[in-house]
Amino acid sequence: MLSATDNELLTRVGAGTPMGDLLRLYWVPFLFSWELQPDGEPERVRLLGENLLAFRDSNGQVGLVGENCPHRGASLFFGRNEECGLRCVYHGWKFDAQGNCVDMPNEPAESDFKHKVTATAYPCVERCGMVWTYMGAHNPPPPLPQLEWMDLPESHHVASKRVQYSNWVQGMEGDIDQSHVSFVHSSLNPEDNPRQSKHIAWIRANDKHPRFEVVRTEAGVCIGAGRTAPEHQEYWRVTQHLMPFHTMTGPYGENPIRNWRAWVPIDDTNCFVIGLSFHPLRPMTGQERESHEKRSGVWTISPEEREPKSSKPFGRLRPIPSLENNFFIDRQVQRHKTYSGIAEFWAQDAAPQLSMGEICDRTQEHLGTSDTAIIAVRRRLIESARNLREKGVVPGEVANADSYAIRADAVLIPAGTSWLEATTERIKVLVGVNPDCA
Repeated sequence: MLSATDNELLTRVGAGTPMGDLLRLYWVPFLFSWELQPDGEPERVRLLGENLLAFRDSNGQVGLVGENCPHRGASLFFGRNEECGLRCVYHGWKFDAQGNCVDMPNEPAESDFKHKVTATAYPCVERCGMVWTYMGAHNPPPPLPQLEWMDLPESHHVASKRVQYSNWVQGMEGDIDQSHVSFVHSSLNPEDNPRQSKHIAWIRANDKHPRFEVVRTEAGVCIGAGRTAPEHQEYWRVTQHLMPFHTMTGPYGENPIRNWRAWVPIDDTNCFVIGLSFHPLRPMTGQERESHEKRSGVWTISPEEREPKSSKPFGRLRPIPSLENNFFIDRQVQRHKTYSGIAEFWAQDAAPQLSMGEICDRTQEHLGTSDTAIIAVRRRLIESARNLREKGVVPGEVANADSYAIRADAVLIPAGTSWLEATTERIKVLVGVNPDCA
């Protein structure tokens, strides 16, 4: 369990909080490039408790500015995106992508007032069809993390995101917890589980208590979860946590499609998960693309389970299943077919995570050996936030972009073999190499 003080430190993300200040040291992914058109409608964005607006100007540059006009607080969402700036409809004040006030038409010509006014603005960059922003104080900002997929062409990946109505930590913790897959995601008959091979489903069904080992890396925590397999083997799935909110879980099969996710705080009680499925060596086939775009994955809401698009922050991908409708649990399915009775894969995680409360009270937990990974990741986050607040120490990975060039893995190895030694080379990002996985 955590103390109440540590739980507050871990979960509160507003400006001026220890964790909020830590998170602002890192680049934050938040939109897809296609969501913003030159001189098009701005998008409401809420990040780390701040209400913001994203827009693409006439030259194609992305701006991220405070939603409220510095004049008298009217929302710039109603503004006119035109001629390289966002103009407030109330009095015509206009701001460029850097937050500079470039026009005050209701002020006399001789006034130099506009040169004294700026809007809150954060720099943005685009990579691989995704928009990132830096909300910290470092100028210039640190480099973007060199995640494996950052320079892949559009044909090699499928991306999506969804909003989750809980604190970001309890969502992220689900990704680094390999013991839960034997339960909430399982079929009562392992052969009915289509998400991995029948061989892996059988292993998970017959060994429900994986042994966890964790190793600190330059950028986060590498997590091995080992299970007993037939023929004197062990199945080890290797998960990566990369500071502060990135996760990668082990893929399946030959020359596998890989995945990445980020659990980004909207505020203290809401987050969104944004992710990609990608192949590092080749374009995804039409069948692969269709499957990943439509299937219910960790971050993918099936099209029929999405709310109609709204102008709320991240209003394109908000889910219909919720605590209010019990995530459409089917007790007959639960009794005869699946462990959870919940159809949507992401909802199988979200239902228990939201049921913990908007912010889980970790003072009431009773953690076991299966929680080794969660304990290690919490410790790294809390230590980093404390060292920044009390000693001014910036974590080394902030400036070390190459430390993010790492992979997750899944292997079958002889019993008693070191999973860490067996995967040391496999988890490196090497050009032209994509090792087969179990």
